[in-house]
Amino acid sequence: MALISQLGDLWRRRPNLVHWSAVGVVALVALMLVAGMAGRARSAAAAWGTSVRVLAAQIPLAVGSSPEDHVDLVEVPAHLVPAGALTSAIGLGELTRAVPRGGLLTELDFDPASGVSPGRSGIGISVVSHAPDVKPGTEVELMLFADIDPFDPSDVDMSAARVPAYVLAASRDRWLVEIEPVHIDEVARASATGVVVPIVLSANR
Repeated sequence: MALISQLGDLWRRRPNLVHWSAVGVVALVALMLVAGMAGRARSAAAAWGTSVRVLAAQIPLAVGSSPEDHVDLVEVPAHLVPAGALTSAIGLGELTRAVPRGGLLTELDFDPASGVSPGRSGIGISVVSHAPDVKPGTEVELMLFADIDPFDPSDVDMSAARVPAYVLAASRDRWLVEIEPVHIDEVARASATGVVVPIVLSANR
């Protein structure tokens, strides 16, 4: 009778046994999933390695643009960071080559030599406000008026030097041009102390 009574009690408690058995199975599965996720996280962290914060373009950046307002610092694995990658947006100049959205900015993106033909030199110049709209590759002639006295603008030597050039990038009042190295000093002098008047010779190089 005692055995029959024990079997009866076990039969009456069977829902609780099923319930707790199910809870145990769920807990075991959850523990295995968590362990698996933790293992994958450790593997991903090992593969990522040390991180470096570098500048990336938020939008496509065109040649000649100033990207200060369109870049952000992003975390990148150190072994994927290109040489010369920039880590600050302070003091960025004008791009000498285009950067796609998400692209990492490097020193070469601002180097005048990055888009210059072999044997020639690149230089950034200030141009008159009424300079024509031009595209990269436009052939121009630069009329150079140097050493203009701001207090006596009539005292100008009108026999301006003329220097052939190609436009690498252009904004409203700043151009990046390619010229023969022999003209670097006179172009820089006119841009800094006088006026540079560009004349378009052809639309394409």
